[in-house]
Amino acid sequence: MGTKYNFDQKFSDWVHENLAVEKIYTLLEWIPQIMDGTISKNVDMNNGVDYFFVEKKTNKIITTQERFRDSFYQKYNDFTIRFERESNPNPERLKSEFFKIKSDFFVYGIINQSKYTYSSATDFIKFAVIDLKKLMKKIDDGTIVVDRDLKGLVSVVTDGVMRCPVIYNRDDSSSFVPFNIKQLNDLFKSEKIVILQKGVFR
Repeated sequence: MGTKYNFDQKFSDWVHENLAVEKIYTLLEWIPQIMDGTISKNVDMNNGVDYFFVEKKTNKIITTQERFRDSFYQKYNDFTIRFERESNPNPERLKSEFFKIKSDFFVYGIINQSKYTYSSATDFIKFAVIDLKKLMKKIDDGTIVVDRDLKGLVSVVTDGVMRCPVIYNRDDSSSFVPFNIKQLNDLFKSEKIVILQKGVFR
């Protein structure tokens, strides 16, 4: 594993343990579960699952995928799902997170510190918890479209349809799809795709 990966993993682990558990999961009454290291690694790689919880009210098992950013990203209003690794020589690794994710919820948050001083963070500037099952259902029924031909860096709404571009990273190693959180709220408010949020997404 590279140095950047190790740093990013430490950052994510710290934010989960020191902020997300208290500031997000306690509000949802989801109780963290400790999983065997081999199982955790396997479901992360193959199913896009980072953490397991038990919902206090129902005893139902809940799974999440997390993505945390530092304060630089507070100007952005979407969460992103990795899409493809077009340049990967291994054909089994061309499809990324979007195609394998089996988590129930996607947890996206921006902390109130730089990534270089993340251990001094005390809260999230903003966060959102997205119901992935409902999101994928909207993609299946065509009310959210992943549009490879759409230009630009943000999703747009046309005739009641949310269209999301495929964005390529600068080194062309992979691509991702952005989903604007305000658009999800505005278009699908009654379905509650965003089940909990803090802060303003524009």
